[in-house]
Amino acid sequence: MIMKNVFVIGDIVTLKSHPLLEDEFIKGDGKLVPPLMLVTEIFIEDKKKRTHSEVLGKKIADKIKYVCIFFDDNRTEFKKVTIYESMLSEFPERKKDDKKQKIPTSEKYLKDYVFGNNVNFKTNLLELSKQRKSKKTDERKNLKAKGKVDPISISEVTTTLNVVNFSSPKFVLCGIKKNEITNDFYPNGEERKVVSKILYKVKWFNSNQMKFSEEFLPAECFIDI
Repeated sequence: MIMKNVFVIGDIVTLKSHPLLEDEFIKGDGKLVPPLMLVTEIFIEDKKKRTHSEVLGKKIADKIKYVCIFFDDNRTEFKKVTIYESMLSEFPERKKDDKKQKIPTSEKYLKDYVFGNNVNFKTNLLELSKQRKSKKTDERKNLKAKGKVDPISISEVTTTLNVVNFSSPKFVLCGIKKNEITNDFYPNGEERKVVSKILYKVKWFNSNQMKFSEEFLPAECFIDI
């Protein structure tokens, strides 16, 4: 049986525990929310890969795993992580006619490379749109002129704030090349690894290290400003 990957290069994914997969607003500490990530590589294991515990018979791995990338806004740099398919969910994008879901639409990817142009990391608009809602109970005692105390009046105030962790700066295109790593196949012709064909080099100011940083990333990671 040929294994088929659910996600492709450039898809926006996140851990299935992301609160916005089930709710419109974040509740609780926004720092505990996982980042939105982009798929940059796909690995498909062979039939010999052990996916279940020999002792307990429970599943412990997948046949398919993904290399994903996100922007660490604390260190002002990109980070990669390898995650099994069962742990990921595609993050929904708002359609133009969907007024309920407050997540902006993003293009699939940047189609035209132009040296010196500004581009956005594909998850940036979505990260900037995250909102956290919290409620605060305000208790007050009102004093009358005769010195008597009114019963405690209770009012509930709801506050909505944007949660911008994992947001990224604008990037400047400064290079392009073919990926030296190519798709890999098993002897029977089935795919072993899938990668992007074209890489874009981008430059940005790294405020954590007080320098300008550069990195080659798949073309599918970027969209127009």
